[in-house]
Amino acid sequence: MLVVSTNAPAHHLENLNTPYPNRGACEAAVADFNNDDWDMLRDRFPDFFSSQGEVVSFLTRAFPCEQSDADGQWYIQNRLAEVLSSDWYLRRK
Repeated sequence: MLVVSTNAPAHHLENLNTPYPNRGACEAAVADFNNDDWDMLRDRFPDFFSSQGEVVSFLTRAFPCEQSDADGQWYIQNRLAEVLSSDWYLRRK
């Protein structure tokens, strides 16, 4: 597995339970985490990613923001398994 077997998206995973008051705040956090991780992921997996944009697209799909019905806050979701088995990802390989 590409990212699942590494600690690469640690920022995203460490913040799955962090509530954000709105979608913008959640997506801004994801963007910050993407910026922190993109170069390391591209360097570790050059066969999968050839640009910052490819890594950011992957991370954005793998860690979307969704609003909780329980408290109305926004949370980063872990969709790694879904993205790694998606048509989008399989075309990337």
